Amino acid sequence: MSAAPALAATDPPPGAGRRAALAGLAAFLVAPLAGCGPATGDFGRPVPNVIHDELMPAAGDALARARREPVSAYPLTDDERLLRDLGWAVVMPPLEAQRRQRALAELRRTRILPVDRRRFDKASYVKTLLAEPYRSSAARYARLKDDVVADTLRIDPFFQVAARVAAADRARRRALGLAPEVQPAEQSNALARIEENGLFIAWVRESFDERLISYRYALDRLILATPDRASIEVAGAIDAFEDVLASLRPLGAPRGVFKG
Repeated sequence: MSAAPALAATDPPPGAGRRAALAGLAAFLVAPLAGCGPATGDFGRPVPNVIHDELMPAAGDALARARREPVSAYPLTDDERLLRDLGWAVVMPPLEAQRRQRALAELRRTRILPVDRRRFDKASYVKTLLAEPYRSSAARYARLKDDVVADTLRIDPFFQVAARVAAADRARRRALGLAPEVQPAEQSNALARIEENGLFIAWVRESFDERLISYRYALDRLILATPDRASIEVAGAIDAFEDVLASLRPLGAPRGVFKG
């Protein structure tokens, strides 16, 4: 009797096709619900509900596994949970009327869509802002300034937590080489969590950079559409935002960028 051929490293594991089909069906059923506009709670996150906290993450984990992305079964630490809470307001487009972009961000947060497969539309923010029926053109400048200042204030808290998470992940990696009798499942879950943390930190860091680009683009468009002396204050706020972002320096894994 001839031996069964071994699976190549690139071959899908047994049952992967069925899992992918089930995950795809789950995503198809859940995705239209992502943009339903749930009530906002702490950190700008949706108020806890079954759709966003159970159905979508379950579908996302299945899809991520089918794409052979890292998925850890370990529970989140307090800092890992806080990292995700603080980062949510950055990866989520700032204007509630950016419904399509916000729905896509939620699908990426829950991993129904890959984080790294997205197209940045720098005009989305200002198009939405100009479409809003403000009574005064100055109100649009005020909203832009408020969003810039809010993002500036988010930088330090997020990257302080990111630095702690990175330090914990370095300790986790060291423990893999020192702890006795580390089981394969323990190793894969630990390495997957390190990768998950790095991916999320990189997503938030990239989102900060994209916010800067979209805010500068928005200010230029507002000046063209409705010139106002308020543009001077907004420009100063954007410069301050850029200065704080520029003060970040890399520490630890290349995938993450941390305040140091």
